[in-house]
Amino acid sequence: MTKSKTIILLIDFHGHPILGDEFTNNKRYSELQKLICNVNNISDLYFISNMPYSKDTKLAEVLKMARAVGYETSCVTQTLRLNTGDHTIEELSNHIKEKHDFKIDPSDTQIVIGGCNISGCVVSSKQISAIYWSKAGYRTTIHAPLCAEYEQPGINQVERTYNGFEKLYSTIRRYKCFDIRMTSEWSEVIGL
Repeated sequence: MTKSKTIILLIDFHGHPILGDEFTNNKRYSELQKLICNVNNISDLYFISNMPYSKDTKLAEVLKMARAVGYETSCVTQTLRLNTGDHTIEELSNHIKEKHDFKIDPSDTQIVIGGCNISGCVVSSKQISAIYWSKAGYRTTIHAPLCAEYEQPGINQVERTYNGFEKLYSTIRRYKCFDIRMTSEWSEVIGL
């Protein structure tokens, strides 16, 4: 029997910090550190970013710490040598096979997504957004503390987040991807 794998997919993780407050700009990284320090099944967890580490030195440093304790990490953009962070599920699957030596499959791989913006790239704007994983049959979870919203209008981060979650829900309804899970607790998606 094949062992289940979890892909932590970080989509446009750096976001647009000039538009956010200190909490918004730092929470995602803190949440990654929380995961790195508390997971027992390191060999079943893979961190994949769609943006070059050079564009997000903070993420690069957190993932460097992850590698130091045994996690596997990679950047699909650097491997494919593309100038864009928009890839297909097939490209990502090939990247994982090449870099991590396993084939992802809906029967034994879950996708946990974090990044920016929750109302756009995380849910639907990229070909590797949550709705596309869901439509491909993967167990798909958006982990809210790994996400931020800079794109939606609002006079502060609270309003942007409210508007972002409303758009997220509307998008899930429009695509009828009701199997996409939302969580704020790592224990709901991986064993801690």
